Amino acid sequence: MLQANAVRLSLGALALSAILLSCPARAEVEVMYSTVAELKAGTKLPDEATLEVGEGQVLRLMKSGTTYEISGPYHGTLGQYTKGCSGLQIMSGTCGEEPADERGATPGATRGIIPQ
Repeated sequence: MLQANAVRLSLGALALSAILLSCPARAEVEVMYSTVAELKAGTKLPDEATLEVGEGQVLRLMKSGTTYEISGPYHGTLGQYTKGCSGLQIMSGTCGEEPADERGATPGATRGIIPQ
């Protein structure tokens, strides 16, 4: 009897998880901080929303528990912004800028000692 109840409970849990997993996931982006006049903190946007961040403006977004910071100028979606960027670039808002080593400022670089 006890074993039969356990089997029914397991089958019920399995059926519920199958139903939940079959539902399409809906990605939503939440504005955490913004200097963009049209986007206030707390605003929820669809994942494919086009973002317009002007020169000198900052937009901090959260999606699926991850925070993204976009420094303007930028026009496009969050997915386009993060494509090909490292996690550090995404978090610091420098995604889309040229890499530091191409600007001549390689982080962690040291100067050699010249023997005399």
